[in-house]
Amino acid sequence: MARRFNYRRLKIHFSYTIDEAARVLGAHKHTVRSWVEAGLPVVCRQRPILISGGALRDFMSARRARSKTSCGPGQLYCLSCRSPKTPAELMADYTPLTAKTGNLTGLCPDCDRFIHRVVSLAKIELVRGKLEVEFPQGLERIRQTASSRSHCDLKKKA
Repeated sequence: MARRFNYRRLKIHFSYTIDEAARVLGAHKHTVRSWVEAGLPVVCRQRPILISGGALRDFMSARRARSKTSCGPGQLYCLSCRSPKTPAELMADYTPLTAKTGNLTGLCPDCDRFIHRVVSLAKIELVRGKLEVEFPQGLERIRQTASSRSHCDLKKKA
């Protein structure tokens, strides 16, 4: 599993050795060396190898941007497959989280697990595409029931 390193901890005007960059990011020094071999620009190739903080930050943000995938209309994100998927049978359920946002939930057609997407209620028409979205009905409360069946255990028989 790939780790996410917090590249915002880097100072853009500092130069780091490989060991210092690894310590700041919480990575192993071999990981930073593999980034240098993968195209991370260095200030000087002589020992100690120096890396500009700005160049390292740009390299890592570009690397993270390449790995991101966004969901299109009618797609929800599957955490198991790590990719956007169209739910099985084009069906999804909307569960409200707050007054303005909610969670679309469906089943992944490949791994049969739940797939999710947080959406704004105002933008749900743009997001849903061809999905058939089921909105929950309000639950009936005990005080709103017509009969008093809920209190029949408490009455004493005379």
